[in-house]
Amino acid sequence: MRIYAVADIHGKKERIEVLFSVVNKFSPDLVVIAGDITSYFHWQSTISQLNQMKGLLDICLPILCIRGNSDFKRTENRLADTNGLTLLTASPHLVHGIPFMGANGTIPLPFASRICLGENKLLKTLLPRINKETILVVHPPPRGVCDRVGKKVCAGSQNLFNFIEITQPRMVLCGHIHEQAGTGFVKNTLIVNCAMGKKSHGALIDIEKEDLPRVNFLQPGNGNGMESGLL
Repeated sequence: MRIYAVADIHGKKERIEVLFSVVNKFSPDLVVIAGDITSYFHWQSTISQLNQMKGLLDICLPILCIRGNSDFKRTENRLADTNGLTLLTASPHLVHGIPFMGANGTIPLPFASRICLGENKLLKTLLPRINKETILVVHPPPRGVCDRVGKKVCAGSQNLFNFIEITQPRMVLCGHIHEQAGTGFVKNTLIVNCAMGKKSHGALIDIEKEDLPRVNFLQPGNGNGMESGLL
């Protein structure tokens, strides 16, 4: 299965165009958007554009998403009501037999980021249903993994780090820290910060059986758009 994972679209037209272009070129089996889909303005038009993707591309393409800190709370209802987008929650959503779960929202701060104001309560709702096959989609990274602001300050979630240490899902997809697109590990769990930014257009992730996922980041303006595999 091939996943095209992105975060931090922020309603930007050029980033939506990149998303369409990558889907056309690399034919992923699904798209995962790890939050900050919209900006605070024109949020409905961004969701509408993404919702139309399957019709415009004439393909059956699951698009899974969560809400980030730049997405209004009301976008959750809008996302849940669309035909082309699936809002991930604490209930596992199966794609090709793989369970995907999501945690929606963050507090709108670049430092000491948390999944949401009730972070621990939210993590407890995930706990009974998560397992070692789960792909967990959140917006902020765990503390100390792909989370440095200005290459100095860690701005990820300590509670999320602790949660991953205990539960050990197969992979965590996140964003939020734009300049830290990349990969890392919390024990055996692969962390992929798939934020879109000046140096990254998200990540193509190939998953085969029990093998470690292969991650390739898409870079602007380098011919075919892919750098060499990171894993």
